[in-house]
Amino acid sequence: DRIIWKLITSVPFITLTVLGNSTVFVFATIIYYLEKDVNPKIVSFMDALWWSFSTTSTVGYGDIVPITVFGRLVGILLMLIGVAIFAIYTALFARAIIDDEHYME
Repeated sequence: DRIIWKLITSVPFITLTVLGNSTVFVFATIIYYLEKDVNPKIVSFMDALWWSFSTTSTVGYGDIVPITVFGRLVGILLMLIGVAIFAIYTALFARAIIDDEHYME
């Protein structure tokens, strides 16, 4: 429990969390304005937010997909950013576990 609390209250974790959530909202806003009048699947900001979150998390359900060229380019960029964000989270958790085991010896 101590290691988890130490991790989630650390500056890198909080920074990454704020950056990741900001990324989701910024890309949702971008895709909303690019696709709202041409994509029948994006009629509200919540649709764009759903798309952005599922794309960032690399789940990509496929229920909402960009149909414009610029929308698809935004999607590609968001996929790359999402992979990087989750790789950094993984590294933070691995580091915390390794540090905890190292100091327990």
